[in-house]
Amino acid sequence: MVDVTVFGKDEEQTGECDCGCGCGHTCSQRDAAEMLEKALIEKFGNQVRFRYVDALSEEIMDFPEVVKVTNQYRLPLTLLNGQPRFHGGLSFEKISGAIAELLSDI
Repeated sequence: MVDVTVFGKDEEQTGECDCGCGCGHTCSQRDAAEMLEKALIEKFGNQVRFRYVDALSEEIMDFPEVVKVTNQYRLPLTLLNGQPRFHGGLSFEKISGAIAELLSDI
């Protein structure tokens, strides 16, 4: 199993949608993360556990190791099995590739 945790902001982004859905509308990082979650579960099923955390909420205090490094990364920040792996966007191709690699190592 691979734990995927995405830290983002719930507020709507300005400009074109960059979540990869191609809708052309603005969307929040939560919206993008929800689309990513659906795609990952469709591809990997129960081999993936997904969680989204609003980086501006109190919930982030449950992740002191992330709080320490948030100024080093652009949101959204994606952790795989607790390790920072991707930041500044949510690429299904990159994230699913990394998950497949981790699953093949198990």
